[in-house]
Amino acid sequence: MVEAKRRGLESWGVDINPLARLITKAKTTPIDLNRLEATHDNLMERLRNIFFDPKEFAKRVSIPKFFNIEYWFKPKVIESLSVIKKEIMQIEDQDILDFYKVVFSETVRDCSNVRGGEFKLFRIPPEKLKNYNPNALATFLQKAERNLKGFRDYFKELSDKKYLDVHVRILDEDTRFKTSIPDESVDLIVTSPPYGDSKTTVAYGQYSRLSLQWLDFEDRICRSIDRVSLGGNSPEDETVLQVSKSLKRIWEEIKRRDNKRASDVLSFYSDMFLCMEELDRVMKERGRICFVIGNRTVKSVTIPTDEILVEMFERFGFGHRETIIRDIPNKTMPLKNSPTNEPGKVEKTMWNEHIVIVERR
Repeated sequence: MVEAKRRGLESWGVDINPLARLITKAKTTPIDLNRLEATHDNLMERLRNIFFDPKEFAKRVSIPKFFNIEYWFKPKVIESLSVIKKEIMQIEDQDILDFYKVVFSETVRDCSNVRGGEFKLFRIPPEKLKNYNPNALATFLQKAERNLKGFRDYFKELSDKKYLDVHVRILDEDTRFKTSIPDESVDLIVTSPPYGDSKTTVAYGQYSRLSLQWLDFEDRICRSIDRVSLGGNSPEDETVLQVSKSLKRIWEEIKRRDNKRASDVLSFYSDMFLCMEELDRVMKERGRICFVIGNRTVKSVTIPTDEILVEMFERFGFGHRETIIRDIPNKTMPLKNSPTNEPGKVEKTMWNEHIVIVERR
């Protein structure tokens, strides 16, 4: 949606994850630069003064209460984050407040006891945790300066192009159901859906949970994202097996090895098929869809999601234009994982993405 705005294109964005929506809103909402920089200078000065005055610091410590906070953060980090959050929440302008909530959310993640290079919540091993002492204030200040520079450059570009008022609509909706987007109104869809069910693939909800908890989202929301994501809690529908021969072949192979995992796979693609129905509804004639996906492995069976998607889209009258294969940049996943949780059994994770491009005939 940031890139759409850079090109003067009106856009819709749909996501069930409130952190994704918050980040998108902060990155696409114009703010008067003078007001933002004045707020920034004031906030930075206040924080530095508070952190260098032990009495003032102690007065502002207010520890939030959410499950296992002491497990995921060291005591000094908890105190520091609570003080930073208290100062942020005094910002009255909602758009500027959201800007700093995004800075804070990333600071939370980087200063937590979560092992690096993971989407799932795995704690740093005890022997390494002893010498791990992140500086929450320094992390927040560095990220705030970086984001302010990015914001300044981005909105100068939009202003020069007269694109500041280009509409961006961010929807708290689910593409498996009918959204607020009008029929046949969209020229281009660019999306990177989950590569598989969140329980065993990329746990977006876990990745977001600590930030959302610090930002005071309800615990049921923080903990439910993976469960309500594609394939997270959906009944399997064998109808989709008649749509994709590739899926049917792979599903039968996985089922011979593990009936439960085959059910998980089928639930995911059943949900994906529901999403395609909605994408078909909103798409204009000759419109194009770009799906960025990865071909995951289940029970040592590689699932050709790129081929499955093409076959599923054909049911809706979309023709395959091109598939581009690229290495995954800035990979935030372990080199290997243990999807079965059995000691010694590991499999390589995904190193490539497939960009599948289809066009509505």
